[in-house]
Amino acid sequence: MSWLAEHLGQDNLVVLCAAMNDAEQAQAAGIPGAHLADLEADFSDQSATLPHTVPGNLKTVLESYGISDDTTVVVYDRQGLMVAPRVWWLLRAAGLTKIGVLDGGLPAWQAAGLDVTELAIPVAKGHINATPRPELLVGADGVERAIARSSKAVVDARSAGRFSGVEDEPRPGLKKGSIPGSVNIPFDEVVDAEGLLRAPADLRELFEHRTHHAKSLVFSCGSGVTACVDAYAAVVAGYEDVVVYDGSWAEWGNPKNQRPIA
Repeated sequence: MSWLAEHLGQDNLVVLCAAMNDAEQAQAAGIPGAHLADLEADFSDQSATLPHTVPGNLKTVLESYGISDDTTVVVYDRQGLMVAPRVWWLLRAAGLTKIGVLDGGLPAWQAAGLDVTELAIPVAKGHINATPRPELLVGADGVERAIARSSKAVVDARSAGRFSGVEDEPRPGLKKGSIPGSVNIPFDEVVDAEGLLRAPADLRELFEHRTHHAKSLVFSCGSGVTACVDAYAAVVAGYEDVVVYDGSWAEWGNPKNQRPIA
């Protein structure tokens, strides 16, 4: 928090306000100099049948925000920690390394008494030569391979009710239930009562307990967004082999795909 406040306005720093297709967010106040990063407009594949999957032109999108290989990028959202980790994960998938998530997001920023202004429009384009990391996003086949290996665990970030099939899915037409063999760590369990990410040691204990000490983690959710909250927490906790199931339950739970369901 203090680092970002001290470095605002400096060259080679880009701040992104991650949001999900909310026109009001474009007009709402945010961190000075931040650009609106609309997950559904820019950071999702508009031609895909699944929501929120990685866009094929990700490099071009990031460059349009003024991002280059050596740019420091900080992502936040208005909820605290919900949408920002998805954009952060896409930055990782693009091969960028100088990236971070603002802990607690805009609520924490405002609670600290820091200034907010209207969001800014990017004016300069960047240039990215970094080697992409497409392996950070897997498909259904990658999930099935993970289930078959004892060293891997599939972690579902949806609510306990959706995971167990007690609650209906918010997207019509999807089956209820979960991926066989997966475990449940709802994304709101990785933050404390104030919406801040829990300490790395606490997160490590949580993941080790729920995944039975698996070394490799595959994260899923409804459409690949909150899975990235858990994935971000796992990286902070020290896990190195972490991937996200891009299609998530929107793909697995579709009756047309005939995937096994627990």
